[in-house]
Amino acid sequence: MAGPFTAPDLPVLAGQAATCNGPKEKSFALEAREATLDLGMGIRFNAWTYNGKLPGPVLEACEGDRVKITLTNHAGTSHGLDSHALRTDTMHFGPVGPNGSMTIEKTVDTPGAFMYHCASGPVTDLHIKSGLSGAMIVYPRARPLRPARELVIVESGVYGDRDATGLIPGTDPVRVQKNDPAIMMFNGKLEHTALAVHPGDLVRTYFVNVGPGLSAVHVMGTILDTVYDGASELKNVQTYGIPPGSGAIVEFRIPEAGMYGLVDHDRLSYLPYGMVISFDATGGHPHGTM
Repeated sequence: MAGPFTAPDLPVLAGQAATCNGPKEKSFALEAREATLDLGMGIRFNAWTYNGKLPGPVLEACEGDRVKITLTNHAGTSHGLDSHALRTDTMHFGPVGPNGSMTIEKTVDTPGAFMYHCASGPVTDLHIKSGLSGAMIVYPRARPLRPARELVIVESGVYGDRDATGLIPGTDPVRVQKNDPAIMMFNGKLEHTALAVHPGDLVRTYFVNVGPGLSAVHVMGTILDTVYDGASELKNVQTYGIPPGSGAIVEFRIPEAGMYGLVDHDRLSYLPYGMVISFDATGGHPHGTM
């Protein structure tokens, strides 16, 4: 079985074949918007977002594609855009003021899983930690990836305290300065649908770590088959460290019937708050799609 997982709490992913067989000019429209997001477990967050989502939409391109990203600012303060997949002058990153727009156009030449985020000069860190980040995937053109079940995981935090109603009214600059998140989560959610798999399935994760701190990617119940990080290709890895502002492609195989969980092994204290992506190979499959 191969192809992207689909679940309400997962970022939408097209995959290598659909992306690389499409036009070699890719256009993406991002909108900076303020939004109140439901994180799950009764908690809401007044966030700064791309397209009303946390993380922002996945941007997919193929090696050699000409990529055009247009950002329109519908928020009340200046915002910009920096994609780590692009080799370009940082003056192109903005920011632009409210009701303004900007466009970055560049050919992507390096495959991998990359972070993109707001670029706002001295306050960039505050903007990233308020929700303005996402994943950009550049697929290799000449090398087809092995058939696998696929998903994107973006790890990030929320830097504010909730009130009596469960609302986090905004980002606390003091927490930002101290790198002290109140919440850590995968894909902007505290609750996740268990994903149905079969024994023998290969699972590929495009993992981006917004931060703070190192993400210690580990799958409980198995060993990482292959990790692709830049030009490096590592085999049989028990736990892989991804620094903030970086990403990697992580593959693992489901060894037998049972339950498996992808976690940040450095943040196991967040397990009670849903910081785990579960894979269900028990055969019942009432939840995640096949």
